[in-house]
Amino acid sequence: MSLRLQTIGVVLIIIGALILVGRGFASNFGNLGWPLYSIVPGILMLIVAFLSRGGTSGLAVPGSIVTTVGAILFLQNVTGRFETWSYTWALVLASVGAGIFLHAALKDDAEEERLGLRLVFFGLTMFVIFGIFFEFVIFSRSSESASGSFLAPMLLILAGVFLLNRWGRSS
Repeated sequence: MSLRLQTIGVVLIIIGALILVGRGFASNFGNLGWPLYSIVPGILMLIVAFLSRGGTSGLAVPGSIVTTVGAILFLQNVTGRFETWSYTWALVLASVGAGIFLHAALKDDAEEERLGLRLVFFGLTMFVIFGIFFEFVIFSRSSESASGSFLAPMLLILAGVFLLNRWGRSS
């Protein structure tokens, strides 16, 4: 199967999936689903980067950034917690590292892969540090709600960052 037909097939699958997701939002799609206008182009850039592997593998970097920003906006829109931009900006930094890592993996460049992983680790570390600070110090509505709803996910993210760092050093 040619690369062109593969790309068209993947695009059709994504469009169909988005229509199904949109139906789940029904009449609220305009209010809740608008971040998909950012997520879809990001995913398409990632698909093109993966399918072509050669000259357009550089699309992995903007694709990961646009997809991450769209995902953040989607979650903030669903939860109504746009104040989390005070620390989720660090995930955009991590997405740059993820894009560099993906681009390097497609080019088979081990040094650039390590650079991308270091940037992912730095961005995730900043996300956890600033997230803990803002959620527990600045945004804390009550100690019960803050610790109950955000402590466990923050600890899981911190554990994941630790494991990524250990994995990055061993390879």
